[in-house]
Amino acid sequence: MKRPSKSLRHFAGYLTLTLSIGSILAPGFARAQAVPYARTFAKSREDVDKALKELQAYAGQKLPIVDGFVATGDQPLSRYERVFYQYSIDLLPASGEATIVRVTAKITAWYVDAVPWKSGYQVLPSSGRLELDLLDRLSEKFGEKPLTSVLKSPVQAPIPKINLSSGLPGTSLQLGKGSELAVPPSAASDATGGDEMGALRARREAEEKRMRQLTAEMQTWQEVLHNQAHPPNLAVVKKASTPMLARPAENSQVLFVAAADDEFEFLDAEGPWIHVQISGASRGYVRRTNLELPEFIAARLKSPNGAASSEKKEVFRVEREETSTFPGDWELLRGKPVKIYTVQPASQDPKETGARAKLSFASSLFQKFASESAAAKSPLEGAVVIFDSADGGIIGSTSLNAQQLASGSLSQDSFWKLCYLDPPDAFRSIPKP
Repeated sequence: MKRPSKSLRHFAGYLTLTLSIGSILAPGFARAQAVPYARTFAKSREDVDKALKELQAYAGQKLPIVDGFVATGDQPLSRYERVFYQYSIDLLPASGEATIVRVTAKITAWYVDAVPWKSGYQVLPSSGRLELDLLDRLSEKFGEKPLTSVLKSPVQAPIPKINLSSGLPGTSLQLGKGSELAVPPSAASDATGGDEMGALRARREAEEKRMRQLTAEMQTWQEVLHNQAHPPNLAVVKKASTPMLARPAENSQVLFVAAADDEFEFLDAEGPWIHVQISGASRGYVRRTNLELPEFIAARLKSPNGAASSEKKEVFRVEREETSTFPGDWELLRGKPVKIYTVQPASQDPKETGARAKLSFASSLFQKFASESAAAKSPLEGAVVIFDSADGGIIGSTSLNAQQLASGSLSQDSFWKLCYLDPPDAFRSIPKP
């Protein structure tokens, strides 16, 4: 059986937190919004930051299930799998030496739709339990007692899909009325009516036993989810703390740190980098050596183990690069300095140099332009790709849109809709706005 993830090992603690704050967070569903939770600590910013690093608060982790950790009613929670969360933490100054810690948990999960092409990673709103758990662990780190009163959030906790009043399937776990755990008769009989401490001890032992049962059940459920059919083009992260970068360059911005066994949809390969889909329109780049690629993708890239690569067949080649005034009458770039790439087909097969291939090659040039412009702080206002062939055409983009494409904040389809196209029919595979 696969070793349970760190998040799963802490699930018992999460459930205990769920039961204990039932009077604070009422059952229900909330809209998709990020709601921060905050708490003040009588510590300096440096001490708080050090403690958060020791708690590994800046590293993302997996969640075994969605129920109880997200607040959403748009889609059935049973359709989500491969749940991943990461904290966004702000350290704000308070009076004296105190520091305010403001936490927001970003949760992403793979949504399995009845229509396969509608499946994909989605961002889910946190119910607040992850944030409260981190703040409580930070309080304990500083030797403080976890606060019983927290800054309340308008987000309400969802009703768990597990029927806690009737027990889990295949187990004898039974809970009493409301959110309190029932004490078995044997434990209750050991505690005399006049011995309050004995009753509390028996109650605690009963709760711990049930937490162990629940943890074992969660491990079984995780195995079931893991063994379900996955989309065929998922790349798997090999090791923990793998950086997800905004651009295919070592000095690029780190979007977040991926955990071992995280899975992302493969989009393309650029030399030693793999372009993947993170969530929705978000994109990122990972070193190929840090990923396990599906067999058919590794074979296509001529790297049997997904760790070595060879150059793709050359379909287009850049004949000339120059800086000049924009050669068209597009209002956004009219009369402005731009980078111009003159491209010629390297393949004589028209099937390999069609509209889709042009878009793919132009996309790589625009991302290259964005990377080089950012590094050199270039004054150029945009870039133009000229396909010098009988069925060619011109694609132009502003520097801002090219940078958004390279960072993953703008999807391919949205990017093409913002570009200058002459003539549009040369790139007819572009979806119409």
